[in-house]
Amino acid sequence: MIVTLPFLEKRFETFNHDYFDDALSPVPIKLGRAVRSLGSCAYKKRRKFFGKWEYYDFRIRISTRFDLSESEWEDVLLHEMIHYEILSRHLKDTSAHGRLFRARMKEINEQFGRQIRISYRIKPVSG
Repeated sequence: MIVTLPFLEKRFETFNHDYFDDALSPVPIKLGRAVRSLGSCAYKKRRKFFGKWEYYDFRIRISTRFDLSESEWEDVLLHEMIHYEILSRHLKDTSAHGRLFRARMKEINEQFGRQIRISYRIKPVSG
């Protein structure tokens, strides 16, 4: 399946309710043609008073260059939603896929039977 915007937007709404207790503000989801990643959580940041960073203007980007199952696309979206949750709540993780990220990923995988992963080894669809 090549992922579509309506699919992602509906799943974001459902997952936000079911897995994140509606804590995530709606965020633009964009489709792209990235070859090196299935998805990303993009944002802007600026320094606030006393050296603290503010993260804002969040968006999730998903590549249409891959042919995955519906469940795999859902897990990719959930992966990006975990990034969004950590950043939007101003939580400090040890790295991009650090302790907080891995703990949240494990929690969702175990509680909901998901297969969210850190990385995927998948070849893009030609064209």
